[in-house]
Amino acid sequence: MEEGKKKMIMIVVIVACLVAAGIVTYSTRSRSTGSLKSIKRGTAMYWLKCRNLDCEHEWQMDKRDYYEYLNEHRREAPPMSVPPVVCPKCGEDSGYRAEKCPKCGLVFERGSVPDDLPDRCPKCGYSAMEEARKKTRSEKKDE
Repeated sequence: MEEGKKKMIMIVVIVACLVAAGIVTYSTRSRSTGSLKSIKRGTAMYWLKCRNLDCEHEWQMDKRDYYEYLNEHRREAPPMSVPPVVCPKCGEDSGYRAEKCPKCGLVFERGSVPDDLPDRCPKCGYSAMEEARKKTRSEKKDE
């Protein structure tokens, strides 16, 4: 085969590989798990609690709606902080992510117990994270 034809074939193969790599990169990037579009509405709800002492309203918000709200309002919050959500009852920017204790039913702001797990209930002391860790440790011991 002539030297010129070999070079042309190599160039075509290289261009085809680059195009294929670009297509693969684009298609996997658009389906990224970090994308808000990957969070389906109605699959998970978050608890929120109003910090306004005259209100203290508790409500649930769809996970996707919550993260869309945060993305839209992130610039308004100080750096490295989570912007508050507008409380549907009092209308103030005072709603923050909360947990509902599966044991006693208390709705509390995440991280209410200082220097502890974020889901530790300040009323009864239960933590689902702690229970999951205990379960994992006991399963590893059984192996």
